[in-house]
Amino acid sequence: FAQLSDTSRGTIGYSFAFLGLIYIVRGIGDISSEALSLITPLGLINRAQPYVGNHWWPLLVTLALSGLVAVVVLRLNAVRDLEAGLIPAKPGPKNASGLLRGPFGLALRLQKTPIIGWAVGMFIFGASYGSIFGDIEKFFETSDFYQQLLPSIEGFSLTEQFVAMIISMLAIISAIPAILMIMKLRGEETANRTEHLLARAVPRIKIMGGYLMLGILVAAAMQVLTALGLWSAAASVMDEPLALGPILQGALAYLPAMLIMVGLAALLVGVAPGVASVCWIYLAFTFFAVYLGAAMQIPEWIGKLTPFGHIPNVPMEEVSSVVIIISVVLALVLMVLGFAGYRRRDIHG
Repeated sequence: FAQLSDTSRGTIGYSFAFLGLIYIVRGIGDISSEALSLITPLGLINRAQPYVGNHWWPLLVTLALSGLVAVVVLRLNAVRDLEAGLIPAKPGPKNASGLLRGPFGLALRLQKTPIIGWAVGMFIFGASYGSIFGDIEKFFETSDFYQQLLPSIEGFSLTEQFVAMIISMLAIISAIPAILMIMKLRGEETANRTEHLLARAVPRIKIMGGYLMLGILVAAAMQVLTALGLWSAAASVMDEPLALGPILQGALAYLPAMLIMVGLAALLVGVAPGVASVCWIYLAFTFFAVYLGAAMQIPEWIGKLTPFGHIPNVPMEEVSSVVIIISVVLALVLMVLGFAGYRRRDIHG
């Protein structure tokens, strides 16, 4: 992908898109088609079965494919022009649109491609799990891992419990693009591009506000798309389709928790940009404590150290208005502190 694209952003975008694609294909293949799973690197290497079957052929095949890719890469690197990709970049319009007259429009323009990529990816990601609902009983009979992950709530069907688990997991993953919107401000600052705006009559609050507003909108959009993907795929394979309303409400119930993560990113970028990557560590801890907590037998109080740990198992349980209000207020406090820090600190500070 570094040979195909002429920018590092394009290389990273292609790489993550490919990783997401093979993850989804492998997941679908593990459920419905062995051959489909084997054509992906993730599915192929899993057939080695370490400590169980100890098969060497998947390792040898993967190594051979890696060597083949390396040969192709060296050939492409030899024939392409320096500082250019094999896929030429399209020239932009001669005149800027009216949307680029403000910081929000600029932030949106800079991150339009990643937003589209994440939007498509999250919809497909939700749909990949929705496709399981057609034969969910069989799926859980063959998966001890997912049986351990299910929330133990009496009086609810296996399907309802699975929906609650998937919604929480998708919400944590959907926080990634929302945080990326804020982190882009730090990236622009490090690349010395923010100075072009600050040297003119553009207040810092408006600059950060543009990225922050984009992060909030992306968080909400990703939740809606994952819910639509999950519901649409499930409806196509189930005799009695799930209602869209409860799934959508369950997904949006995690939005306040996602806003806290966005607020934390804004706080770190505004006050301590040098350690802004801490929010990624905290998000990884959240995924580990909330999603994998049951399988790893982690105490429940550890999950409460994250904002997602305070959201009940929706849509099976009702969300308390007190939890929503406190989460929103905390998110606003973090954002305000981030604004204050960004306004006062030195650029590159």
